[in-house]
Amino acid sequence: MAVNTYRQDEKTSDVSNFKTLTRTLGYLRGYKVRTIISIAMILIQTLIVAVLPMICEYAVDVNIANGDARALIRTTLAGAGLVILSWLLTLGYKRILADVTNKIVYDIRREAFDHLQTLSLFYFDSRPTGKILSRLIGDVSSLKEMFTKLITTLIPNVALVLSVLVIMVKSSPRLSLSAIILLPLLILSVYFITIRGFKNWMSFRHKNSNMNAYTHEAYTGIKVIQAFGAEKETIDEADRIVKDVEKAWNKAVRRADLLNFVIFWSMGIGYFILYLFAVRWLKLGQSSVGQLIAFASYIALFWEPVKSIASTLNQFTNQLTSAQRVFELLDTQSILQEVPDAAKLKVTKGEVEFKDITFAYPDEPEVQILQNLNLHVKSGQMIALVGPTGAGKTTVINLIARFYDPVKGQVLIDGQDISKVTLASLRSNIGVMTQDSFLFSGTVKENLLYGNPQASEDQMKEACTRLGLDEMIMSLPQGFDSHLDQDTLSQGQKQLIALARTLIADPAILLLDEATSAIDTRTEELVQKGMSILMKGRTSFVVAHRLSTIVRADRILVIQDKGIAESGTHKQLLQKNGIYADLYNSQFIELDKE
Repeated sequence: MAVNTYRQDEKTSDVSNFKTLTRTLGYLRGYKVRTIISIAMILIQTLIVAVLPMICEYAVDVNIANGDARALIRTTLAGAGLVILSWLLTLGYKRILADVTNKIVYDIRREAFDHLQTLSLFYFDSRPTGKILSRLIGDVSSLKEMFTKLITTLIPNVALVLSVLVIMVKSSPRLSLSAIILLPLLILSVYFITIRGFKNWMSFRHKNSNMNAYTHEAYTGIKVIQAFGAEKETIDEADRIVKDVEKAWNKAVRRADLLNFVIFWSMGIGYFILYLFAVRWLKLGQSSVGQLIAFASYIALFWEPVKSIASTLNQFTNQLTSAQRVFELLDTQSILQEVPDAAKLKVTKGEVEFKDITFAYPDEPEVQILQNLNLHVKSGQMIALVGPTGAGKTTVINLIARFYDPVKGQVLIDGQDISKVTLASLRSNIGVMTQDSFLFSGTVKENLLYGNPQASEDQMKEACTRLGLDEMIMSLPQGFDSHLDQDTLSQGQKQLIALARTLIADPAILLLDEATSAIDTRTEELVQKGMSILMKGRTSFVVAHRLSTIVRADRILVIQDKGIAESGTHKQLLQKNGIYADLYNSQFIELDKE
């Protein structure tokens, strides 16, 4: 199975920006009323801002020109009232939109997290955790800025530009040319600098994702890094990755900065054209001082929002890449799909059968792990799986739990094809325990009841007593209510709790993958005793490198060369003097010599 690492950029689907934007705006439907109210407030506030220069023009050309002080005071008060109203409207719509954007981001993050729970194990096996977190946290958070910029910056500024253009053209078509004449240059600049810069921002997002993946990996493996004295190499690699991020950022920003240069010169040229035309027309008596002052204000009102729009579009392009990455996550479909009429699995005996199973990972269909595997396991049998690393032992476990589907063939439980039953009913009848006995942050009790929250406290304590775990738990500060983290307990203690968790869940079929690989001899005895209790009356599959844990298995399967190379009991396989005998002798005869 190929794994995307922090050294590789992720591949993203080619989706149009318009489609991504439309989908993003779709989240506003759930807050339609508040969004409409806020947009209405924005438009009113924008119109007020556009009207203020006209009031100034009226005050100069009418009130002052006529020497009417009272009228000037009334005009000034009217202007002041509009300014206060504009401030109140701005305060109002910003508060509404802050609440709306926070709720939308919450909705998207919840949707993304919920969707992750539906994805198959392959999705998580094929990429670093840091890259998944980068989309779930960083990219989703970027959408908040996208909504805020879109509604509070882009919409009012576009409305202001259009309003100013209308007023300018209506007031003096010739003077309005000072702004309009440069619009084609501006539009072309926006297209080539901002829209075409989408790939640069996407590259930055990929490099940033790589950095998050490496950071997560480095902190997770900090004990190994320090144990091998690899701090310098880790820092050097981090520097290389950070430099990649910096280069991608600088490339995107350099392109974006060109737009500010174009706007700066366009604004200056606009003022030059205005005053050039005005001087000529003032001589002809076609313009007034008030109108000139108003037009100077309108030039500023035109180019300032244009500058803000350009800056927003630049950031918008960056945030649009985040939206695309989030939607790509949401559109990712699990390779495991339930059939429309999936039935509930009914386990009466616990018989398991493999029929002509061929398996390969989805991204490497040409590399077959298992080929035409056939196996029938009777109810209550303990089946041990041994063999070289990578032969397919864990694959057998994963196929029974339906973490993966075979390329060909069927896995049957009590004659029922597991691909045609609900995943919930399948997993509720199967107990899985791996060498990585992961415990969640929380209390001992919460971890023990994780697989069966309905279990009573007596059932929980009984399971711990049967495993000899009660003494260890009661030695903790708060007993069953003691809080755990990944460093509170030893690996052996974690595995004992994981075993008790599985026992409390009371599954019909057990899948134990290297469950005793990291346990000391004394703890192994406790686990072996617990496993014997747990397996009684249940069909069990045990993957183990420690052959001492499987000598009492009803059948031992040696998985090698894409199938079952040997099959039999411990004694039968030793008598064959084949692969299993070699494995057994390499583990125990050498130990006896020592």
